[in-house]
Amino acid sequence: MVELASHYAKARDVYPQDRLMILFDIDGTILDMRYMVLRVLQAFDKEHGTRFFRKLQVSDITVHENQVDRLLAELEIPPQKQREILDWYNQQRWSSHYILHSHIPLSGVLEVIRWFQLQPNTFVGLNTGRPESLRSDTLRSLNGLGKEYKVQFADELLRMNPSGWEQEVGNAKVAGVRHFQAAGYRVFAFVDNEPDNLRAVSQINPDQEILLLHANTIFESKRTRLPSDLLIRFP
Repeated sequence: MVELASHYAKARDVYPQDRLMILFDIDGTILDMRYMVLRVLQAFDKEHGTRFFRKLQVSDITVHENQVDRLLAELEIPPQKQREILDWYNQQRWSSHYILHSHIPLSGVLEVIRWFQLQPNTFVGLNTGRPESLRSDTLRSLNGLGKEYKVQFADELLRMNPSGWEQEVGNAKVAGVRHFQAAGYRVFAFVDNEPDNLRAVSQINPDQEILLLHANTIFESKRTRLPSDLLIRFP
């Protein structure tokens, strides 16, 4: 946070009239996706009359939301049931119901966003790998969570992945940065939980004007993929 505050102050000093922007990824950066995994799996038990996840706690979930198959194996669920559970999980997890009712913010992140939104001529943008089809539900969910903190996310400050699910995500993050730059914002920081995405953005950031911050939560790509001199853990 000290590094981020210092970088922001420098950007404001160098570009006093510019519209400064910090970009956030959503899943695993703003949202703690373990809660979604837990609630969808518990809903499977309720729907199917099983008890596989009756003792499962958020703290037991140490895998990325795309790797729930590993969790099912760790729980020693019979192999013939693992496929059924995984299919059901994949069908349900991005439904409107679970987007609106199972997403929980990571501790402290909305307070940080609120602080930046209070600063003059400073904007918080969202740069997500989610597809355009989830735009409405994404804004409803985030604005519902942000209401308590007086945080609001605008449609025009949300950049989604035009390529669709899990397609060219790194390229989509680069395109998101360029989109906001072309719209007249000076992007001074980008926060993401996936090292691959930060590495992709680092390729268009030779002067390190954009501070790259790694949300040290649960992620799929390897931290070693990112140049160590650009890596800062957040929060």
